[in-house]
Amino acid sequence: MTIAERAGLDTATRAWLVERALPGQTLTDVRPLVGGFTNDMLLVTTRQGGRYVMRRYRPSATRMRRNSCAVEEAVLERAAPTVPVAGVVASDPYGCVTGTPTLVYRFVDGILLSHVLAEEPTEAEAAELGGVVGGVLARIAAVRLPRPGPFHDATLVPAEARNGDADLPGFVERCLATTGDGGVLTRGETDALRGLAAQTGHRVADVSGHNRLVHCDFNPKNVLVSRERGRWDVAAVLDWEQAFSGSPLYDIGNMLRFAHLYPPSFADGFVSGYRNAGGLLPHDWRALSRTLDLFTLADILTAPPDTDCFTRARTVLLRHLADEPGLARDRRS
Repeated sequence: MTIAERAGLDTATRAWLVERALPGQTLTDVRPLVGGFTNDMLLVTTRQGGRYVMRRYRPSATRMRRNSCAVEEAVLERAAPTVPVAGVVASDPYGCVTGTPTLVYRFVDGILLSHVLAEEPTEAEAAELGGVVGGVLARIAAVRLPRPGPFHDATLVPAEARNGDADLPGFVERCLATTGDGGVLTRGETDALRGLAAQTGHRVADVSGHNRLVHCDFNPKNVLVSRERGRWDVAAVLDWEQAFSGSPLYDIGNMLRFAHLYPPSFADGFVSGYRNAGGLLPHDWRALSRTLDLFTLADILTAPPDTDCFTRARTVLLRHLADEPGLARDRRS
């Protein structure tokens, strides 16, 4: 049995990988790669010293829109000139050969930012990390698209935005109507989530015309960092499956969602790094970014990947409520 067979790859995929994706290279190992919640990922190693990630796209039942393989490949290629991303090696974007949309890209050495922050870095290190991550976000935000909206194909010309795309209260209601397993909001918390969306949802209109590249899952679990000669840098930004054209404040809200769990200097460094690299922030950027992040937060609270994520998201909800005047504070069941 070959290495690819032991990894569970079908005949067509094995042939495509060896003959078309990595021609002239000999596979020495193929094994599952930890970290993919939506798609299947395999780490492929070759005798020639190459390491690659093979990403196989599964249909998504999540409420947050996911890009196709073809779109994600196009996003990576568009971002690559200015943003550290994994280099694309080969693709079968529509599964015409392998039966499943498949992307192969180079493995990038590094440490997840989430792991570094969990190790309780010094205030100086945290500020440095925040600074380089903020600088990279500014480079992402510098990529201009033809208009706002989700990508519908590899041209990256966004589809026309629908009226419902800016309807935060409506999105929250859809989330609450299809609550999954993994955590339970009390009735008081459910009412508070609705109230928060109703009171802050009008802010979404303030960014309706923005047309910059948005990662939309820009958090420490999707940022690889590395340290060389005593200095931190971003090695790669991973997982662009939710990317769209819109406001960079979505990504700022995402990165700062759990900022209270990091050293205070990380958030300060992140904001400074973003601004120093040319990123622009309106005077009310904190309130705007929190509101935009409520789309993702509502999805997590009603369909969390695990109980730990639910608990942390619930804490963020309560913190947001404390920052919004006029909302009912009674969150009892």
